[in-house]
Amino acid sequence: MAQSRLKQLTRSHEWWDHKTPQILSLAYATALMGHTPLYLLLGNAFLILFGSLVLIAVYASIINDVTDLEIDIACGKSNMMQRLSPALRLFLVLLSLGFVFLAAYFIYPRVYAVVFYLCIVLAISLYSFPPVRLKKRRVWGVISCATAEHMFPALFAVAIIFYFSNMEIEWKWMVATGLLSFCYGLRSILWHQFLDKENDERSGIDTFANGIDPKTFGLNEKVILLVEVITLAILLFQLNLWITYISLMLYAVFILWRQRQFKSKIIIIITPENKFFQILMLDFYTVFFPMSLLSYCAFTQPYGWVPLLVHTLLFYKILLMTFMDGYHLIRDGIKRIIR
Repeated sequence: MAQSRLKQLTRSHEWWDHKTPQILSLAYATALMGHTPLYLLLGNAFLILFGSLVLIAVYASIINDVTDLEIDIACGKSNMMQRLSPALRLFLVLLSLGFVFLAAYFIYPRVYAVVFYLCIVLAISLYSFPPVRLKKRRVWGVISCATAEHMFPALFAVAIIFYFSNMEIEWKWMVATGLLSFCYGLRSILWHQFLDKENDERSGIDTFANGIDPKTFGLNEKVILLVEVITLAILLFQLNLWITYISLMLYAVFILWRQRQFKSKIIIIITPENKFFQILMLDFYTVFFPMSLLSYCAFTQPYGWVPLLVHTLLFYKILLMTFMDGYHLIRDGIKRIIR
């Protein structure tokens, strides 16, 4: 029961498996760039990172439910704030914000980490609270969501790793990390908006996607992807680990084979009607990239198998899903060869 309430409060089903591994992979890569054993960072850097982001998730969930209450009631959607008095809602908002500032206090004196952490809070707040409420301001809503859910968390994670690894901030790495996460965040939120376009229009929710014909968005999504790929290439070349190149090639084979076997169309943002699809780079960021980095640590660092084990236990669902896809692809491929 307590676990269920925690999941509801943090909305972990919306971000745990599909957003957290990408942020962690950039943190792992930063530690490897500085030749810092990941095992030594588990008890300080990653503990601070996880605890701080969970508190942010609680705050975001609470203010989202509070500010969306009227819309949810009108649409008949369940909202956990509906049974609470206005005074109690305000108390929960202030309490969750207080815990966020308490986390910022413990993060200090890691100045850059504190700045990026508070930027997450600011972006989330501007997205939700009136009169600004960027959620209703089309392109600004997309930008604030991409920065709050992807860019600033990634920069916060990397800044934490730089500090605990006793490294000077490498700004080319930071800029590439920020741009990569921002572009991926843009694709994520735009994919969601275009997917829910009809429901949002019926509910009277004015999003960026509502005023755009998906058929005319092809050039825009390619530009976003191009910037993302360039920044990923910068990070991979700077990291310069052979295993990450192999993981990228394996991922390419995986998605092309899945497209052929399962008729699962590879998309950048726009979802095809009545077809299976897979979002380009999603599996790489959530499975192939982090697991390649952790596997490298397991064979080259003292106790490197511990971070690999911890990550596997935390994200076993997404890892198992990808493994089963791979298993079915290999099995079906063997059957085709035999026939």
